[in-house]
Amino acid sequence: MTRFGKYNLAGVLGLPLVAMLGSVVVFGVRPDTQIFVFVTNAIPMLIGGAVSAFLLRSAHKADAGQWVALWPTLVPAVAGTLWYLYGMAALGSDSGREYFAGPFYLLAGTLVIAVVAIFAFIMTRSRHV
Repeated sequence: MTRFGKYNLAGVLGLPLVAMLGSVVVFGVRPDTQIFVFVTNAIPMLIGGAVSAFLLRSAHKADAGQWVALWPTLVPAVAGTLWYLYGMAALGSDSGREYFAGPFYLLAGTLVIAVVAIFAFIMTRSRHV
């Protein structure tokens, strides 16, 4: 696995794990809650990871397009991680909003970033051909 493939995998697995650990801090140890939080956060990350994997397979080895290909995974992973870390640190935060609505925002953001990354990737590749 290449270095960029490892970044993609870390993004796909990292956000659901951070969200699950955050739910342990906020809600306590509740297996049903942890499973729900992990799965709902894994869905947008799997979509972004699949788009990134597809773009990475098309990228040349020393091409700037590899970083563009990682956008659909890394941007939602970083944004989601910051979202959940802020929710753990904030006093009086609305847990329902963070753990139920957050994955829907991540899904919408992932789809938008995936479309932008595909267009940017195509433009990057056409410059190097």
